[in-house]
Amino acid sequence: MFNQSTTKNQRHSFAVGVEYGHEDLFLELELGTFHTTPLHAQRIANSVNSIILLKDHMVVIFKNAESITINDDFLKHTYKFRVCIKPKLPPLELSALTHREREEFIRNQAYIVTEEDMKEVNWDIKTAFQYLQQQYDARDQAYFSFSLSSSYVIPLSTHMQQEVQHAT
Repeated sequence: MFNQSTTKNQRHSFAVGVEYGHEDLFLELELGTFHTTPLHAQRIANSVNSIILLKDHMVVIFKNAESITINDDFLKHTYKFRVCIKPKLPPLELSALTHREREEFIRNQAYIVTEEDMKEVNWDIKTAFQYLQQQYDARDQAYFSFSLSSSYVIPLSTHMQQEVQHAT
């Protein structure tokens, strides 16, 4: 019989990644498959500090100040772009709202983005960079800084774990 403390420290295989966004463009970056504990897998997902998109590459900066450069020739299979296709609503001044109005705003579906509002695009880094320059009238901007949207830690099936173990 397993208790919570023994299962918490057991090693399993996890797919780990993050999603960062800038305006309506989102970048999903797969950090890899790791054979580790659930807690350590979450720490790996939380290790990314920021992502900067430049004209022909992107830089992933980790919280330990290390970084990795990704371009269309190196690690292309680790990322994909998605665009939010939901029409943008004008910003609201929340401080001007009453408590009741704020509660209604929080539940307002018009401001909530769902998976159905996201469209995957088959873009390389240059196309994503050009999209942001054109979409936000930022032709002279040299880079775009992406902010954290979410992270994921997905346990792999037992069958998949065996394949990963045999591959190593």
